[in-house]
Amino acid sequence: MSEQIGLSASIVAVAAVVEGAVREIMPIAQATLMQQGTHLPTAILHTMEGLVPIVLPFKNEAQKKALVAFVKTQALEKHAFAVTCVTCARVIDARNGTEEEALVLATSVQGGRPYTVTIQFWRAADRSVAGFGDVVEGDDAAMPGQMMIFPDWSEETRH
Repeated sequence: MSEQIGLSASIVAVAAVVEGAVREIMPIAQATLMQQGTHLPTAILHTMEGLVPIVLPFKNEAQKKALVAFVKTQALEKHAFAVTCVTCARVIDARNGTEEEALVLATSVQGGRPYTVTIQFWRAADRSVAGFGDVVEGDDAAMPGQMMIFPDWSEETRH
């Protein structure tokens, strides 16, 4: 029983570390979005040595699949305990054509629940990023189009 309590406490501690790291990543992602007008999809491996970013510049579904497979392999090789994907999501309401865009940080956590953070942004007439809404975290932060990578951490324990 105490083994289960220890494991639960470890999972809670990892989740807290991951959430703290994601909160530190968000302003960097916002600054990138403001400067470049977009944010290339980026995977960030959370390891004991620190954060390891991997930019995912895919042009088609085959490239995307190959990059996701690469990130999964890197996550296992570097003993990552979480993977955060930073993407821009765009949702268009088919009924009236209105568009909503958000910066999304979607994190898979080894042994824990996924953690998502979103912040809506809007553009000026010249399509530059004009401002941001409030940061939304956790279950309220679901956003269609988000990318989340789930390494097969059970593979890591077999080696």
